[in-house]
This record gives sequence, structure tokens and C-alpha cells, in this order.
Amino acid sequence: MRNTHWAKAVKQSPDPERAKHWLEVLLPTSAGPWLAKAGEEQCRILAALFSGSQAACEALQHHPEWFTEALAVELLAHPCRERAMRREVDAWLEPLLAGHDYAQALERIRGFKQREMIRIAARDLARLSHTLEITRELSDVADVCLGAVCRVCHRQLSERLGQPFHRPAEEGPWQPTAFCVLGLGKLGGQELNYSSDVDVIFVYEEEGSLFKTPPEKNAKESKGLTSHQFFIRLAESFAAEVGRTTAVGQLYRIDLRLRPEGKAGPLARSLESYENFYAQWGQTWERMMLIKARCVAGDSGLAFEFGEMAQSFRYPRSISPRFLDEMAAMKQRIEDEVVREGELDRNVKLGRGGIREIEFIAQMNQLLHAGRQPFLQGSQTLPTLSQMVQYHLLPERDARDLSEAYTFLRDVEHRLQMDQNRQTHSIPADPEKQLRLARLMGFKTLRQFNETLRRHTNRVRELYDRQFAAAHAGSPLPETHLPPSFEGSEPAWQELLTQCCFREPDTAFKRITEFIRGPGYIHVSTRTEELGRGLLPRLFKLCPRKDAQGRILNLEPNTLSDPDRVLARLDSFIAAYGSRATLFELWTHNASLFDLLVLLFDRSEFLAETAIRTPDMVDDLMISGHLRRSKTAAQTLEDLRHGRGDKDQHVWLRRYHEVEFMRIGLRDILGLADFEHNLAELSALAEACLQYALEAVLVRHRLKQAPFAIIGLGKLGGNELTYGSDLDVVFVAPAKTKNLQSAQKLAAEVLDLLSKQTEHGIVFRTDARLRPDGEKGLLVNTLPAYEAYYRRRAQLWEIQSLTRARPVAGDPQTGQSFFTLAKVLTHFSQPSLPLAAFTPQWKTAIAKMRLRIEKERTPAGKDALAIKTGGGGLMDAEFIAQTLSLEHGFQQANTLTALELVRTQGLLPREAATQLIENYCKLRRVEGILRRWSYEGETELPDDPAPYYRVSVRCGFATPDEFRQAIATYRQRIRSVYRQVFPE
Repeated sequence: MRNTHWAKAVKQSPDPERAKHWLEVLLPTSAGPWLAKAGEEQCRILAALFSGSQAACEALQHHPEWFTEALAVELLAHPCRERAMRREVDAWLEPLLAGHDYAQALERIRGFKQREMIRIAARDLARLSHTLEITRELSDVADVCLGAVCRVCHRQLSERLGQPFHRPAEEGPWQPTAFCVLGLGKLGGQELNYSSDVDVIFVYEEEGSLFKTPPEKNAKESKGLTSHQFFIRLAESFAAEVGRTTAVGQLYRIDLRLRPEGKAGPLARSLESYENFYAQWGQTWERMMLIKARCVAGDSGLAFEFGEMAQSFRYPRSISPRFLDEMAAMKQRIEDEVVREGELDRNVKLGRGGIREIEFIAQMNQLLHAGRQPFLQGSQTLPTLSQMVQYHLLPERDARDLSEAYTFLRDVEHRLQMDQNRQTHSIPADPEKQLRLARLMGFKTLRQFNETLRRHTNRVRELYDRQFAAAHAGSPLPETHLPPSFEGSEPAWQELLTQCCFREPDTAFKRITEFIRGPGYIHVSTRTEELGRGLLPRLFKLCPRKDAQGRILNLEPNTLSDPDRVLARLDSFIAAYGSRATLFELWTHNASLFDLLVLLFDRSEFLAETAIRTPDMVDDLMISGHLRRSKTAAQTLEDLRHGRGDKDQHVWLRRYHEVEFMRIGLRDILGLADFEHNLAELSALAEACLQYALEAVLVRHRLKQAPFAIIGLGKLGGNELTYGSDLDVVFVAPAKTKNLQSAQKLAAEVLDLLSKQTEHGIVFRTDARLRPDGEKGLLVNTLPAYEAYYRRRAQLWEIQSLTRARPVAGDPQTGQSFFTLAKVLTHFSQPSLPLAAFTPQWKTAIAKMRLRIEKERTPAGKDALAIKTGGGGLMDAEFIAQTLSLEHGFQQANTLTALELVRTQGLLPREAATQLIENYCKLRRVEGILRRWSYEGETELPDDPAPYYRVSVRCGFATPDEFRQAIATYRQRIRSVYRQVFPE
């Protein structure tokens, strides 16, 4: 050959002899003329490919046309994006599918994959790209091929058996059932190498039936194959085609063992089945696995739903320290059992300081922190290392060293695999082969290569050991700190329990023993006892520790206020659940559920009783993801309407209310909703229950329209309902209403549906005494009657109550008319006379009313505890908001929003308004925490030191004295602003 570029390129290639050999072999093919005319850069690229990949050269012998289709310089300069690859494949796949030529379609897919692998190898060996780009291209090729195979298999199977359909709702129309293939491991992380297995699992939307044609809405389930059977066959067909070896070659080795239950489990599962499995049986390695879960074929919307479902499992907000031991054990088992003898220092993936250790560092930190730091969530290793630097989980230098090591080791792995398309990760023992590898890596000598390799692997192992040691150090009270046994270790247990602030260590020791072994210390399995011991550090971690002055040393939002009571509650919960072994498995694999129950038992007595009475409720709420949902009144009402068909509406309302109250309470306890949002959600629940109760009564009487509007007053009107609040309501009928007696009966039924005491409790206490003439007045009256009463006979406090009026249910037009009337009646700057309650001294009268409440409703000698009625209490702020609303004519039922309006409009000096708002919010939060415990309308802090201490801890204070001083400060600041509005 006269082409001088070839001589130079071959000589400078990593393996000149091999490059020359393959050039001579390929020149006689149809690509010979093209090769003979190749330019300098083209020759350099191809000589690098001939040196590094025998498999590519052998394929090019049979397909010389690929030189021009994939190996021209202009085609190699940039990566080929997934979208471009899909367009190319779709151009020939669609006609083949339309023509039912499935065999040809599958052969074309295999040929496409083989050609693209050669193109990527050429870019890689010629150093036209970097590691991340190469692994992304390899993964994109896999996505395109697997997506195409999935389409072929689905089309084939559907033509033969029919299409799967399901019903999202019991009476709803049939819908096609979605299916997707999720990639895991390197495929899922878009970090594929040249000879990777593809790890996949198969997901379908819901259970259903097969139909040859789309079913009508009322069609019954078919008697043939179920959707589950269809998708099992689809998964089998997909796996067979992906792994099949033909004359064109194999697509990929496929690994299906990462599915739930491994080889024993079904190939495909519904979304709900996956959710149930991971919630109850998911293990640490499955959390790690799902971090990389990603849609590679099929319906991307279903894959997104899977990701949302698995989110709290793969990224838990908290996790047992035991998982660090499990990760370390996994890695040690790999070194002991998987890596061949003599290869531990030569295996760049699984050996010491290898790729897997870098991946473990990233995934360990994701499991520990990504539940609370969303930007750590991701499937790729190098971006995760960068995010760890931003969150101060890894020094920048360490992240750089790990990234450089990862890139180097992946390069080595690629060059080991691409030569003969072998799944190997071990550097050969033969020195000559090692030297060849070194040159493919760009090193002139083997010594340089080995020194670089050792530098990277030693550094990785150093950082791996350091990360695991640091994580262990950050996990207080690991299991090894527990006394080794119960018998003979009583003093050690009592010392530990005393340190954790158990008031009665002897009793706590007995309960701890029962917690693990059961009442009467019945025999439990070794596994159950081991799991129980593993849970105790999580409990002790939340317990307070005090210094010599009685200050809590580890004060955090989740610090327990009463460990003794929590332990007793746990015992009751286990007894109600029934199976200690199952429960311990569940808590171990979903440790955040255990933490949540512990917090619940400490933060709310009435919610704890509900949880013990219905043990699955908290579990169901957590697994379903409903705890992260914020619901409006409209959404809640829509949910309530699902119970329209229940015969006993009292039972339906109470059961729904119980679950919703638990959901809202848990969101509050976990801090998933701020306090104002919590009040809004409680108010939305009440509003929806009122609306639904009215609808239920109307249905019972076959009425299409409500004959009245329901007006919310007080906390309901202000959208600031808290735990244990009554619903203050009045019923207002339109002016032309003639049959008030009938309307009265309907209103009484609405109140009965909500407030009647049954064996299932009540929904809400209702109070209709704010109507004209109180209990003596008509339960329902017309709008003109209300206006006449308010103008001629109502007292000032009744007009004041209208500042918090809001229509909540019933006839919207009447409700709006009442709201408009209330707005007119409460505009004291332009009083709408006649108005009997209005006098020039109205403001003084309100101040006297507030003083009377303070004296009469505050127990003697307990003003410091009366956070609502006492001086500087919550009522001071409420009276300020209502008085300024009357004075300046703005209608804003919500106290906080009204105070914000006061500040915005300059009705108080800005500094005073800000001081009022800040301290009112703090004091109201204390009231919420107090009421959340007992569900009673508590307005006073406890007098007894023990419960006072517990309230102070729940409110975030290290000592009762600090809490007492803070309360006093809040109230002093509120009262100082109150005196500006009502000078003495």
C-alpha cells in the first residue's frame, strides 16, 4: 500500500503487530479501496481500533460496509445521541412490524447493536471521548435495542393472545394496562461497559384481563389468561430474545435475579405487588439496587410511578445503623467468595480499591442522607460524588481522587472487555498481556501503569475504610454497645436506661425484655431476638441525655419527652399487632416506620390510642405515600364521596375522619407541614365533612339543593381549626323560605351525623349556639331574620364574632349574601345604622369584655399557665385582629392573615405588628402541641412539674425553666402591643 498515513498510524498504535495484521486482513474486503484512501486522522483512529478490539475487527470482516456507515472521521467526532439512534431504528422497525416480519426485525436490532459497539470502541480507543460519555453511549445503545425488542415481543404476543386491560375503578371503564422494563445496576445508572450483563425487572400497571378487542365499559372479566400471565410470558419472550445467540450475535446477557424473591419470584409483578414486597421484605441491597432503577423500555409514565412508589424505600429519611454492617458484609463476601483466588489485587471492579468500593461510598451516603437532601438522589456515581462535596459529606480533594480513580478503573475495564467481548474485570497475570494493556491505556512502560493503578486503588481503599468508619462513628449507640444479654447484665441495663432518662429503670428493664422476648419471656426465634436488639439503638438514640444541671444534651426536634410511656405504648402496639416476628422484620426493613411510631407515641396520646386500636393504619399511610400529600377541602370531599353507598353513614364518616386525622397529625409530628398548613388541613377536613354530611342528608331526603347555607364562625370560619376545636356554625336560609320547620330537621340531621356519640366516636363536636338568641333561637332562620336580629338586638360580641364568618357548605348564593351582610355590619368606620351594638365607645366595651374574660376564665393563681385567656395570651392577639377589622372595615376571618394585613396597611407601627405576629405564632404553636397530645380544648399549661417538663421538650426546650421564660417573653411582647391598641 502506498498510503504513508497507514505506516505512521500502525507504528504509533498501541499494538503495531496486531494493527498491521488486521489492516492486511481487511484490505481485500470491499472496504479496501476506502481504507486505501483514508486520511491521517482516519488511519490513526482505525489503527487504534485494530490494536484494541479483535472482536470489532472480526465483525468488520463480515460487515465491511460498516466502515463507511459508522467509522468515518466525521461520524466519530461527536457522540451519537439516543434520539438520533431511535430515529434510525424506527425508520426500519416500523415497516417490519407493520409487515409482521418479527424475525427480520430482531436480526436488524442485533446488527445495529454490533455496529454501534464498534463505533463507540473506535471513539474510545482513539481517545475521541471521555469515560462518562462512552458509558452513556453504551447505555443509550442498550436502551434503544431493549426498547425495540420490547415492542417486537409485545406486538407478537398481543396479536396471538390479546391486549391486557384493567379497571382503575370498580365501576369505571376498561383501560389498556401499561408495562415497562426497568434497568438496574450499570444499565440503570447509564454506566454500562462493553460486556455488561443487563439487570432488569418487569412492571405492569394493574391486574386485569386479556381482550382481543377493546372491551366495552360493562364488559366482564374474560375467562382466559389474566394480565399477570400475559406479562409473565412477555417477560419470558423479552429475556429469551435479548439473550439469544444467533449468527449475527447476541444482544446482551440478561440477569433477572434482582427481582423480588430472586429466582423463586415471578418474572413480572404489578406496581402494587412491588410496593407491598419492598414495604414488608425489602433489604439493604434492594435499597441500593433501586437507587439505579430507570425506565429502559415500555411505558415511561408507569416507570415514573414506580420511582415515586419506591422513593421512600430507596431514599429513607432515616435508616438503621445496621445497614452499614450489611454493606460492609456484602463487600467482604464479594472479596471472599466471588473474586477468584489470586485476583483480589487484579480485579478492577470487585477487588480491593476497585470500582465497587467507589460505588458503595456513593450509595452509602445516598442511603444515609438523600432522604433529607434530595439533590443527592441520582443513579450515577460521579455526579453523586460531586453532590457529596456540596453537602459537606466528602472533602473536595477526596471526591476528586475518587472520580479520577473511577475514570481510570473504568478505562481499564473497557480495554479488558472490548478486545474479545469478554465479561472480565481482572488484569491478566501474563506480563506480556499486562504490557499490552498498559499501552492501550497510554503508558509507555508496565511499571508506570502499575504505579498508577496502585496509587488509585490504595487511595480508594483508604477512603472506603474512612467513610465506613465515619458513618459508624456518627451512629450513636450501635448494637455492640448494648449489654450482651439480659440475664446477669441487669446493672448494665439499668445504667444504660438511666442515661437515657427512663424515670423507672427497673420497670423499663422488664419492658425491654418483654419487647424483645414477649410477655412472660416466651420463646422467640434467634432471628426475632436479633432484630429486636437491632431496634433498641434507634429507640435509645431518640431518648434525652441530661447534664448535671438537668439540661438536655441532645435536644433535637425528635427528642422524646417520655421514654417510659413510649416503651409501654410499644408493648401495647405489639400486642395489638399480634405477630412480633413479622413486626420486627417490617420495622427492620423500614426503620423509618419504627421511628415514626416511637415519635407518635411520644407526641400524641389520642393518636397513639388510634394507632394501637388500628395497628395497620400508620403503616398503610406511610407506604401509600399519603403522608406527603397535602389535601384541600375539595380533594377530601371527593374522597368522602366514595362512601356514598355505605349503609351506615355514621360509621363511614367516622372511619374516614379517623384515618385523615391520623394523616394530618403525622404530617404535623414529622414536620412535613408547617403549623399554619396544619391548621388549614384540619379546617379543610372539617369543611369537607360538613359538606359531605349535608350531601348525605339531602340524598336521604331525595333533595337536589340545600335549603340553607352553613356559615362557619370562630376557628372554622378563620380556617385555623386545631386539635379538639369545636365547629361553630349557623344555618341561614334564603329570604323566601317558607318551610323553616323542614329545614330545621335537615340541619339537626347534619349535626347528628357529625356529632352523635357512637361506638366509633364522633367526627367533630359542633356548636350552633352562636345563632340569634343562642339555644333558644331557631336552628335555621332566614337571611332577613338574621339581619334584623344583628341590627336590633345583637350584642357587641355577636357582631365581633361576624368578623370570622365564612360560608363553608350549602347554598352558595345565600352563603355569599350572608358574608356580604357580615362585611357591612362589621365596618365600624362607616357603621351601617341602625346597629344596636354600635356606640362611640364600642372599642372601650371590647377592652372591658377582654378584661372580664381574663379574670373569669383564668384560674386563680395560674395566670402564668393560661396561654389563651391570661394576660398576653392568644386572645389578646385575636381581639387585636378583630378590633382593627371592625375599626378599619376589612373582612379577614383568619387571625394571622388579618394581622399580616394590619402590618401591610400600617394600622400598627411595623415593628409592633411584626413583634405581635412572631410571638402570636410561637404561642399558638405551643397551644397546638398541647392540644395534639390530648385532643382536648386545653387552654392552660400543666401545673404538675412532670407533664410541664414533657410539654417543654415537645416544644423544643432543654429545660422547663427555659420554656417558662420563653412563654413569659411571648406573652409580654403580645401584651405590650395589646396596650397600644387598648390603652389602659
